[in-house]
Amino acid sequence: MWLAGLLPVAAARAQRVCPGYVVLANGDSLRGAVRLTSDFEQQQFVKFIPLDAPTAKPLRLTDAEVLAYGYVRGPDTVRYRNCGPELSSAPVVLAAGQRAALFPISRLRLGSLLKVLQAGRVQVYEQYMPVRGGNSFFRDVLLRTGTGSFVGTYWWNFRPRAAEYFADCPALADDLRAGRYPPRALPQVVRRYNAWYGHGR
Repeated sequence: MWLAGLLPVAAARAQRVCPGYVVLANGDSLRGAVRLTSDFEQQQFVKFIPLDAPTAKPLRLTDAEVLAYGYVRGPDTVRYRNCGPELSSAPVVLAAGQRAALFPISRLRLGSLLKVLQAGRVQVYEQYMPVRGGNSFFRDVLLRTGTGSFVGTYWWNFRPRAAEYFADCPALADDLRAGRYPPRALPQVVRRYNAWYGHGR
């Protein structure tokens, strides 16, 4: 089958095509390959080549058609999940040094397929947002407890806000207030919290 030969070639080309899967909105699952695009575009659509496709030309499946998708890259499985209507608005930087404003998704097409950085009681997602007036993007790390609302962390004063978010785990909150975790270690913080929560607190 042509796909079996495609993946090793793609690996030699900076792994722009990786083995993967898609879960469609109707619940059907497809196996095949994911053609990687930019972090921002992968929130909006997935370029997918089904295993039994007659050509290497990928399908372009939007977030309206996909519940989830993932791909294997090196030792890691990268997963995306459709977070849908929960993402009703998103902060956008107006210009360097200015504070953010909220814009409805209907006016700024961000997409709802978010990369899952950590699963569990508290989930961690990654979202890329455009800076208005330019071609650059910034990365926000979103937290979500259970099925609650998403909480963006980009503008956090990290020590007090993170300690407040994880206040029901006093030892972790104390470590956050003391500065034992930098902002980039947020997924590690969540892993510690989820392990503590999973062991009956």
